[in-house]
Amino acid sequence: MTGTFSFGKQNSDDCNGWRDKLVGKVVLNDDEVTTLEENECIRRKDLPQPNRVVPPGSMVTMDFRPERLNVRVDHTMRVTGVNYG
Repeated sequence: MTGTFSFGKQNSDDCNGWRDKLVGKVVLNDDEVTTLEENECIRRKDLPQPNRVVPPGSMVTMDFRPERLNVRVDHTMRVTGVNYG
């Protein structure tokens, strides 16, 4: 393939700023009760669409969707990294 094929900013290292917004925060279900401060967590509804939250050891499909934000979390649902794909 030659020419202008590009995924543009969606392959950028900061994932359009989502890395800075999410890493270190806990992902919560929309109706989940928490004692965490607002700046310590994010609700699933507030993640960009499309997305998938990927816990450790999870199997994921290998389909590449350049617009999908993959949110990797640890066993406590704390975000450890993000990437598009």
